[in-house]
Amino acid sequence: MHTETKQLSDNTDFSNYRVLLVEDDEIIRLSLEDRLNLEQIPVCAANDVSSAKQTLDKGNVDLVVTDIRLPDGTGIELFRYISIHFPGIPIILMTAYGDVSDAVSLVKAGALDYLTKPFDINDFVEKVQRHLSCVADSRLMLNSSDPESSFKAGSGRLGKSAAMRKIERLVARLGESDSSVLLTGESGVGKEVVATLIHNNSLRAQGPMIKVNCAALPAGLIESELFGHEKGAFTGATQQRIGRFEQAQGGTIFLDEIAEVSPDIQVKLLRVLQELVIERVGGTEPITLDVRVIAATQVVLQESIKRNAFRSDLYWRLNVIHLHIPPLRERREDIVYLARLFVSELAQKKGTPIKGLSKEAELQLQTMSFPGNVRELKNIIERAVALCDGPWIGTNDLLTQDNDNQETSPTTLRQSIEETERKAILNALAENGGKINLAADSLGISRKNLWQKMKRYGIEK
Repeated sequence: MHTETKQLSDNTDFSNYRVLLVEDDEIIRLSLEDRLNLEQIPVCAANDVSSAKQTLDKGNVDLVVTDIRLPDGTGIELFRYISIHFPGIPIILMTAYGDVSDAVSLVKAGALDYLTKPFDINDFVEKVQRHLSCVADSRLMLNSSDPESSFKAGSGRLGKSAAMRKIERLVARLGESDSSVLLTGESGVGKEVVATLIHNNSLRAQGPMIKVNCAALPAGLIESELFGHEKGAFTGATQQRIGRFEQAQGGTIFLDEIAEVSPDIQVKLLRVLQELVIERVGGTEPITLDVRVIAATQVVLQESIKRNAFRSDLYWRLNVIHLHIPPLRERREDIVYLARLFVSELAQKKGTPIKGLSKEAELQLQTMSFPGNVRELKNIIERAVALCDGPWIGTNDLLTQDNDNQETSPTTLRQSIEETERKAILNALAENGGKINLAADSLGISRKNLWQKMKRYGIEK
């Protein structure tokens, strides 16, 4: 058993996955925590149902290992909660001999596995690693370019933060909906990625997805681009043209930078959304549409409405379902997580022997502000993969002319204090090679206190 455990550990990197361990016996809980940490498997712990639910609600869990008997409830209650709110998270049960029948019934109901106390700790590790391997395999499939691959809540494709896991759950729930969606957020946060996931997860996945950057279309041609034109409709119209909406029949049209369209085109878009009918420029025959509309903007449309730059009626037609994607600086726990995924993806694509990011490089990434958000992070990683000479990307590989950007200035005293503390922790970790005990000593705080602060600020160890 021990040999098999070692084999799994050597071949698989579980550093991007987190286990929630729910156990009220402190000695058992600490022993299992220490062993998982030794195996380099990130773990968070809870001693009752209530605290376990709070941890789950934060969205950063890939596998749950829970005792059946807990002080404020049972593992059965927790299993039901996960089944309803987090159906993509697998569960391993720990049970005393007398409760095996309960564990078996839960396995039949959908739990992944169970362990009977007392159990061999190597057996425990083997089960955790084996089931995390299944999670990893599923994530690789979900991250593939195959548009027919299914998408499940909690896959981690968008990030590990609570905000992005929430968006994943909403995307999964939109699978059978045909309502219009409005995506908002700064440039580079991943609005197009989310739009693609919505399409691929919908009943229209077999149909086309037509992407239109409204800001890039010439003002005089945007109507023709969107709705098409008939031969002779205007000078230069030498043949009939099928517009983007018609091209999207049976599928989805993604209107990026929707705030950039002119008022007269806004009127025509409103009619399309209301009646699902278009007319080509120069044409007289109405064309019925079967298209889902997803729009995106980095502009605050409510402000545009106040300036009479955007129609309120069009806004409400587009804003049936609204998903706001926060900037990367507000979900810092996603920085290293996404960087590791990009390194793995790019190294495999380019056939380079790069194994990953050094600890110092990961700490440096966490000090950066990323005004360009995820797009900027991916560009930095792509440049680093191209320039890196060794198996590990170092801090020098991340240096660019753009990397001297500073963090966004805090606006309150509390934010200023927190930012100073976060930077001090990152500096201490960098100076001590990422070693928690040495960094804690240099900061003059306990190891436990440092762990808590790192968790609070989303700092990867």
